Amino acid sequence: MKIKVSIAAMILIGISTGAWAAGDDAEATIRLMGTAEAELPNAVTKKITLPDHLRVEGDDQIATVENAKNGHDKANERLDKRDKGLSKADAARERGAEMSEKAKEARENRGRSKDRPDPPGRPDNPGRPDNPGRP
Repeated sequence: MKIKVSIAAMILIGISTGAWAAGDDAEATIRLMGTAEAELPNAVTKKITLPDHLRVEGDDQIATVENAKNGHDKANERLDKRDKGLSKADAARERGAEMSEKAKEARENRGRSKDRPDPPGRPDNPGRPDNPGRP
């Protein structure tokens, strides 16, 4: 058994070294910056600007800012409503748990024989059937 495992390990090592050697010809996705690039700050910090046809100016810019403000306000309102709804749901869950506990206690108390009232005793002799209620 040990021989089979060691042979399999040797085969895997051979395959992986072949794949690693073939990877040297592949294109690198990450490379280190050369000394010339490191000395130029523009290579790392380059200012990016929007093309002229994508710039918004004047009334369009004011309308865009207003729309963004309105959208932000609506999003905040929705978050507030959500928070209120979640707090109401938590309170309802707590009330439900309390009611469930009270109902459980009531069932337990109702089922106990010690808490039940004593049954009534035998009634007094009502008398003869032809003259009920008189002795």
